[in-house]
Amino acid sequence: MSSPGPVIIPVYLDLVPCHGCGACAEVAPELFGMDQSIEQPFLKADEALEEVVRQAIAYCPNDCISTDVEE
Repeated sequence: MSSPGPVIIPVYLDLVPCHGCGACAEVAPELFGMDQSIEQPFLKADEALEEVVRQAIAYCPNDCISTDVEE
């Protein structure tokens, strides 16, 4: 029996509570970039490995990252 492959999940970024700390871009640079001119992050992809998304969520101090638009 083989183990399941990597799980890909959607990721959403809410800039309203964002203070531009850059934690997401530091933890997951393959998923988040920082626009230095406005000091806010941006998504590089709409989905990513679950492990990467969950780690970014854990490091975001303002709960700006979610896996569901309703969260």
